[in-house]
Amino acid sequence: MRATHLHRLELSLFPALSVLFAWWTALVVTGGTRVLDARLRPPLLEPRSAAGQMSEAFSLVTHPFVIFLAIGVAAWLSFKRRMRRLAVALGVAALAIPLQVLLAIWIDRARPPTAFADSISHVGGAYPASHVTAVTVGAWVLVTLTRAHRRPGSSVARSSVLAVTAVAFTATCQWAMGLTYVSDIIGGLLLGASVANLALLVGGVDTILSNWAHLGLPEGDLDKRAAVVFNPTKFDDLSLLRRRVESEVLALGWQPTVWLETTPDDPGHHAARRAIEAGADVVLVAGGDGTVRAVSAELSGTDTPIALLPSGTGNLLARNLGIPLDIDDALRLALTGVSRRIDVVRARTDDADERFVVMAGMGLDAQIMDSTNDGLKKVIRAGAYAVAAVQNAVPNPFPATVTLDDGEPTQQDVVMVLVGNVGTITAGMTLFPHASPSDGQIDLMLASPDKVIDWARLGAQILTGKDMEGFATSSAARLRIETDEPVPFELDGDTAGTTRTLSIEVEPAALRVIVPEA
Repeated sequence: MRATHLHRLELSLFPALSVLFAWWTALVVTGGTRVLDARLRPPLLEPRSAAGQMSEAFSLVTHPFVIFLAIGVAAWLSFKRRMRRLAVALGVAALAIPLQVLLAIWIDRARPPTAFADSISHVGGAYPASHVTAVTVGAWVLVTLTRAHRRPGSSVARSSVLAVTAVAFTATCQWAMGLTYVSDIIGGLLLGASVANLALLVGGVDTILSNWAHLGLPEGDLDKRAAVVFNPTKFDDLSLLRRRVESEVLALGWQPTVWLETTPDDPGHHAARRAIEAGADVVLVAGGDGTVRAVSAELSGTDTPIALLPSGTGNLLARNLGIPLDIDDALRLALTGVSRRIDVVRARTDDADERFVVMAGMGLDAQIMDSTNDGLKKVIRAGAYAVAAVQNAVPNPFPATVTLDDGEPTQQDVVMVLVGNVGTITAGMTLFPHASPSDGQIDLMLASPDKVIDWARLGAQILTGKDMEGFATSSAARLRIETDEPVPFELDGDTAGTTRTLSIEVEPAALRVIVPEA
């Protein structure tokens, strides 16, 4: 009940503050605050005095442009760490600064007479106070980041005190330097607070009030435990991942989490087996497509569900199952969502017997994966695959003999063989328009473009999600591909050497995955 009342209060803050700001602005424009400003005249510090120089230095450090850049960097870093809702909220909050500039130009209120007229803080109209608006939003960002990074209550308290102090000191400096009237400061506070609360609504970020009320703590303990299999190379800040997971687990009353790290030699097979041995009720996978494939292979045929925390470049299974790419949203889903059974695909080659859940390929597809620079993937993400595709723009065809189920073998020259358990790849492009991870079938595409028009048709099929002439897909429960010479192949985006044979068999409904409710 208390949480519901607080949530309603939080939802009403933005409209209430916006109405209050509009009313106060009307008062200022019509001269209704003249008496207030006359009675509370600034003390007008001397520019050469110690207090005056300190105030001017502080005003330079807290210049709105500096605050705007700082919020922009925080938004970019949040997006990079897959805190997408937070990134949106910070982006909205930053808009308070250009909005203040537009309002100041429109209202065009003259600043008070001051000896600091040559200060960089003396630029633009007085109302609403630019520095106060910017620092108010910056203070909100500071506290929100502290909370979003799951810092302890003591850290939230310290950042809150620092935030309030910064706003108060900024307002005092601006007033004492004679750069603004008291009414300008109040307007800046109301504008900054209004936009900050709008950011909460747009971003869907839990608000500061809920944190102070210590909401979300469980009423009792549950006999449930999660295990996290994580690839440490996918995270710039592993401590943040741990805090995010433990915060959600604590809120649900689950038992302490089991943390299992992958290694360069083992992308997750051993870790998944340890998770099963530990009696995990759900195995969270925080890594790329290779980690997802390894854990899925081990959990195949068991009743232990897998939950995805998208952390790689492709995140192909997550995209195809509608799992959020924001880790906070994906984490809540992992611990509260429903499970769905999907197919796992068994792939036998000349030298290996493995399983995958997304796609496998021979020829050009594997060459592109092998040519993709890992460092470039971290910078331009999916764009690195496009760079590798350009590098392999003139592939050599090879003869392939294909057998579907119990049908007759057929042979044709191809540059690429693709088999998919799902249909969509990076950036939402569809390779297999009719693919489903739970239909007991694997989809096949044989590509042999040798003219510009053929490549255009392939591109059109990817972009439109519809079969194009010469690139129609087929499906089967089993298939076998044979080549005359060893050909590069890949499983779920990981190159796996070369092979002359690739035998595929679908294992229907072998894996439980936590997915959003339909």
